[in-house]
Amino acid sequence: MVALYHPDACNFSLLITDDDKSCRDSLREILEQKGYTTYLASCGREAIKIARSEELHVLILDAHLPDYSGLETFNIIKKEISISIPCIFISGDITKELRINLIDANAYTLIPKPINVNIFRDSVEQVIEKYYWK
Repeated sequence: MVALYHPDACNFSLLITDDDKSCRDSLREILEQKGYTTYLASCGREAIKIARSEELHVLILDAHLPDYSGLETFNIIKKEISISIPCIFISGDITKELRINLIDANAYTLIPKPINVNIFRDSVEQVIEKYYWK
């Protein structure tokens, strides 16, 4: 697959929510190298607070957070802030139930941990192309 690049990447803001600081920092570095603006949260409550105050284009949520689950966080943000915001989920514990719940919630995709950088980068570029480069 050819990696997508768009000169307006800096116009897109992404929220990375994971309770693992090293994972957050690694994903932030990948995205900022591509020119994206990133916000970081370590739990669902922080993610919701950021989503209320910033214009976000994509959510990246760990499925398992210390307070709300990633799915609960996604549903709250969709209900209160933006029903159409796309979300990429990440998880080290992928179950059939999780997959079904994410499909029902209209999540964009689910990426397993440990995260393959190329798959992650391609997924972000694809979701932005699908939702914003029409």
